[in-house]
This record gives sequence, structure tokens and C-alpha cells, in this order.
Amino acid sequence: MLSGTPEPERPPATVTATYPDWESVYQDNVVGIYQLVYRKVGNSADAEDLAEDVLMQTLKTLRLPAPVPTVRAYLVKTARTVLADHWRRHYAARDAANELEQMPDEIVANPDAAERAERLLALLPEQFRTVLELRFLRGYSVREAAKELGVSESNARVLQFRALRKAAQLEREVLR
Repeated sequence: MLSGTPEPERPPATVTATYPDWESVYQDNVVGIYQLVYRKVGNSADAEDLAEDVLMQTLKTLRLPAPVPTVRAYLVKTARTVLADHWRRHYAARDAANELEQMPDEIVANPDAAERAERLLALLPEQFRTVLELRFLRGYSVREAAKELGVSESNARVLQFRALRKAAQLEREVLR
């Protein structure tokens, strides 16, 4: 350059922060992911479960070290996917609840009904059988059954719905 003319200023080199390990990703983002999910589902129990799912899915696929903006964008994208799956399960469980409400209040006594029910329960996979026994034979609430099974309440509802659907299918196919 010519002497006497100032040298043009160079833009500062962009330094992108990176997450060196999973612990730093978790510490920096767990609250934000929980808040994002909570705003969508509206209750803390589901939000905790879903935030955990987001972080666990991210843990399985994220390669570190990684730039902070990339990790955050990936967490948000994963959260959207987890939320979409949650709402699919939620509406499936809601459909089952609607079907149960439309069932008649009276059940006509059938002498071999208890035997058929026992045979049907024996044909179900263990987890389905357990959820139905807890809910309908022992009278557990969804919360109590979920605790006994070691799953979230949402998952217990989905299990119950699937168990009822499977029992109906087996009843049509095997016991008639």
C-alpha cells in the first residue's frame, strides 16, 4: 500500500464456539429444550419425558466436538420430531378413550365370560396383559398403572389402547 493511506480494517475472524463433550451440550441446553417442549404439551410430566427423549436421541447421533449453533439447530429439529411422535400417540390414545366412553354401561351376564377373558389375557403379550389387569381387574388409575409398569402416563395410555385393540383382534380371530 502507499505510505500515508490507512490500511483497510479487516473483519475480525469469526470464532464459532464449540461443544467439546456431551456434558457441556446437556448443561447448556437442557432447560431450553424442556421449556420448548413444555410450551407445546402444557404439562411438566410429559415435558420432562419428551425433553429426555430429545436429549437421548441427540446423544445417539451427535458427533462431538460440534459448533454451538449446529447443535442447537439439531436439538430443535429433534424436539420437533419427538413432539410430532408424541402427538400421534396422544391422539391414538384419545381415540381409544372415546371408544371406551361409547361402550354400553351394562354388560349382559355371560356364564363363560370369565373363562373367555382368562383365555384372552393368556394370549396377550406380557406387557399388554399386565396393563389390562392393572387397569380393569385391579382398578388402578392410569397414573398408578404407569408407576407400576415403570412408564410415563402417556405411555401407559398407549399401552392400554394397544392392548385393548390386540385383545379385540384376538377375540375375533381365535376365540370365536
